[in-house]
Amino acid sequence: MHTGMIDNGMHTNMTDDASINHDGELIEYSRRKNITIQAWSPFQYSNYGGVFINEPKAEKLNQALQKLADKYQVTKNGIAVAWILRHPANFQVLIGTMNPEHIVESVAGSDVTLTRQEWYDLYLAAGNSLP
Repeated sequence: MHTGMIDNGMHTNMTDDASINHDGELIEYSRRKNITIQAWSPFQYSNYGGVFINEPKAEKLNQALQKLADKYQVTKNGIAVAWILRHPANFQVLIGTMNPEHIVESVAGSDVTLTRQEWYDLYLAAGNSLP
């Protein structure tokens, strides 16, 4: 749910809040220079808010994650990882847990390739907008 770096790239040449570049075009620069970006603790929805998996405040996102989890026979964590891995910047996911169960659930997502439509559906379900 913390997608500021991605939002900026999608809202290029716009004047909405998502178009504000807080990161100096880090994704674009990294892609041009073949630098890998690491997604740390990707299940957090804010610095202080906790995780979005099974969070009532993220009900729409969790419903969309569950629908895809059922389709691909993995967990919602696995789908969240698949979403990050589907981005063309080739992010590296650091799941931020020492819990063996969470590790197994998350790693299962690395075998899932979401369609572009599924990727955008999750992006929108997380409360983001498209221009």
